[in-house]
Amino acid sequence: MGLKEYLNKAVVLDTDSDWFYIGTLKAIEKDYYLMENVDAHDLRETSTSRDNYLFGVKTHGLVINRKVVKVRKEKVIGISKLEDILEK
Repeated sequence: MGLKEYLNKAVVLDTDSDWFYIGTLKAIEKDYYLMENVDAHDLRETSTSRDNYLFGVKTHGLVINRKVVKVRKEKVIGISKLEDILEK
C-alpha cells in the first residue's frame, strides 16, 4: 500500500514537532508533501489536545489558514486520511 491513495484526499500530517497539518494532499514531491487548503496548527498555541482538535475539525469543519503548504518529508512521522480519524 503506497501513498497514492492519499492524493487529493483530506489528510492529517503529524510531524516530529508541535505542528500538524490538515488539508488536501495534492502532490508527493522528492523532499516535500504539497498540500492545499490547509489548517496549519501549532499545539503550543492552544490547550486543546491533538485528538480533541481533530474531533472538532471532523464535527465543525476545517478552518483553513493557508492556501498552499509544503511540508518537509523528513519532519513527517505520520499521515492519515481525515475520514479515518475516529470520533469519541
